[in-house]
This record gives sequence, structure tokens and C-alpha cells, in this order.
Amino acid sequence: MLLRLTDGTTTLTLSGSGSFVGATYFPASDPGKAQITETVPLILEGTAAAISAAVNDIEQMFVAARLRQELLTPRVFVEFQPIDTAEIRRAEIFDGSVTWAQAPAKRFLAGTLNTVEVAVTIVRSAKWEGTYTELNLSSSSQTERTGGVTVFNNDNATATSTNWVGIASNRVAGTQPAPIQLRITNASGATLSWRNFYVGNNVNSAPASADVWLLGSEAVGGAAASWVSYTTHNDLLWVFSLSSTLLGQTLGRPCRVIAAFSSITSGVNLRAGMGGYIGSVYVPIQYNEERQSGARKLFDLGELPFPPGGYSAANSAAALAITGRYTGSGNGTIDFVQVMPTDSFRRFQQVNYSAANGDAVEVDDIEGVAYRINGANKNPIVRVSGGLPLCVFPERDQRLYILFDEDAGFTAGRQMTVRAWYRPVYDAV
Repeated sequence: MLLRLTDGTTTLTLSGSGSFVGATYFPASDPGKAQITETVPLILEGTAAAISAAVNDIEQMFVAARLRQELLTPRVFVEFQPIDTAEIRRAEIFDGSVTWAQAPAKRFLAGTLNTVEVAVTIVRSAKWEGTYTELNLSSSSQTERTGGVTVFNNDNATATSTNWVGIASNRVAGTQPAPIQLRITNASGATLSWRNFYVGNNVNSAPASADVWLLGSEAVGGAAASWVSYTTHNDLLWVFSLSSTLLGQTLGRPCRVIAAFSSITSGVNLRAGMGGYIGSVYVPIQYNEERQSGARKLFDLGELPFPPGGYSAANSAAALAITGRYTGSGNGTIDFVQVMPTDSFRRFQQVNYSAANGDAVEVDDIEGVAYRINGANKNPIVRVSGGLPLCVFPERDQRLYILFDEDAGFTAGRQMTVRAWYRPVYDAV
């Protein structure tokens, strides 16, 4: 058995190293809890000074674990390996303490060489993480591999220039969704002023076959729309009827409405809504907050249920509407809407800087950090939002969709290379 505590720099091997003679431990399991508290009997041997130093080392680990959320210091883990041939797994520590034995003979320190017993109490995550592993990814033009696949900032205009990476069900181990480390490298051949990235994972809505694109040409009345002064959200600028095939795949689950425009009047307040037709009349059921247009042409118009009526494909008259509120006359041409699945979703932003060809942005939801990569440098200029970590799901086929804009707007077809890593997550060792 191997049992140790580590913060990534210092490692204390409780099962046998230095003053640590050995420990008695086998982890508890309770999938219904987020945290588990366990007590580990630990034997120490050595001089009084050596034993005290060893106990202090453990308590310092627990102090670091307690302060981690406040100070954003490295995480502290308990690592366990039941037998030599098993995988070493880790669980994050949130708190802990050391209690000396009550029997005087088990806490005697006056000898030249002393053997004492303490109880180490550990408050840890109920989940265990496995080995750090690069995910095998595929794309529309490349079979699965590690080392990166080519992806395009694009709609589905051509079968080989799409914006997804695929992950096969047999490539994700574990029992629970696992956070990933996602790296997107500029492979366009030019310097780009990257700004907003949108990444959504499709796990539950037929990831291998779902058509999650609504092209501008499919809108009622076409891709181009214009309006007169003092238009309101009662004026339907773009309406997309939703096919029974798509609704049969999404089945009431929330999806993100990511809309790309070829042109749009600056300053118009855009809004996405979900509704249905009664006869020829569109009736909104739910709509999101406004998003004002500007120099950029890619808009996150919020999350909506597809279809609005819940877990059913019977909503044959369901439709997505994009409206605009503006005091003056204007016009716009929509390129596409991606109905981005949100089984896991992240939005992140590279702030006010350019990215040369070969530079990358990386969001590491395993460790909770994000940065821009320039050679060997990791620059902390990436801001992340979107709630829960970006995750992959065990034993499920899935696709990660990626779209990004630039400071000057949205350019379809930009090439990128995508890599991802994860640690499998288990309920028990």
C-alpha cells in the first residue's frame, strides 16, 4: 500500500518514509457526499525532534489545504495505491488535523529512539482522480489521435471544415464527468486578435449525427433583414423553424444560441427567444436578455430549452426567433446560428492582446487556471466564465464544439489545433 500527502512540491509518504513507519488505511466511499472525513492511524519513529517535525509537516499540509480557496495556493492531495500494480489515485484535501494517542506509552518522546502513534484526520473530496492522460481526439478531417487535431472556426459549409472535435466512448474512463485541460492553438498562419471563445460539449443529443446549425438562408424570409426606426422585440427579424429531427435529439435540454453575422448595424439590441406557432402567428414562450451589437459579429444570445415544451419531439411548430430593438433604421445579415449543446459549457476571453501563429489559449479546469501560451511562457490574460468546469463524460461518445471571434469581428474558417487532457474521476479507488 502507498499513502501520501502532496501539494505538488512537497510529498509526505505516510505508508513508510523517514519518520513515517506506516499507516493503516483503506478509503471509504459515499457517492452521495461531496466530502468524506476519515481517520488514519499512523506510526512514527525517531528522535523527539524528528517526530515533532514530521507531525508539523502534516499539519502544514492541512493549513495549506484550508487556506487554498482564499489564497489560491496549490491544491493539496491525499494519494493512494492499494497494491504496487494499481494506479495511484488522488483526492483533494480540504482540511485535517493530527491527534496524539491518549496512552502515555504511545506518545513517549524521552528516549533516544521513540515509537509513537497519532491519528491523522483527513477531510477530502469524495471523488478520486486517476492518471493525467491526453485524450484521443478526432475531427471532421482526421481520425482519432493525440498531439492535436485540426478544427475550423466555421459552420458546416463543408464536411471537412467543421468546428468540432470528437471523443469516442472508450477513450474516457472513470465513473463521473471529469474536468479537462483544453488547449487551442492558432494555426491560421496569421496573427489574430483573439477575444471570446465558446466551447460546448454534446453528450446527450446524438453527438455523432446531430445537425446543430441553422444557416442564415434557412431563416423565414432569408438571411438579410432590415428595419425602420423604433423597432422593438415585437418585430421578428430572423425566425428559424426547428426540425423534428433536431428536437428529437435535444429533447428539451438547454442549448446555447451562438449567432454569427456577416453584417449588423452597430448598437442594435439583439435578443433570442423560443416559442411556437399557432396557425401563422409566432408566440414567444421564453426569451433571454439583450445583447448589444458592436464591432464583433459573433454573439452569445444565451441559453434556451430546445424545444420549449420539454422532453418531447412533438413540438413540430417550435421556432427560434432573433429580434432587435433600435431607435433608428438598420439592417443585418445573419451567417448562421449554432445551437451549441451545453452538457458542459465554457466561455473564456483572451483580454486585449494578439496571438501569433503558434500561440495558444489554455483553460485547465483540472487545476482551475487559464492562460495564454507564448513559447514557454504562460501569460495570465485569459478570463473564464460559464459556471461548471468543462468536462468529458465516461463511456459516452461526445463532441466539443468551438467558436471564437476577434477584435475586428468574426472570420469563418480560421484554422486551429486542439488538444485536451483529463484525469478520470472515480467514486472509489
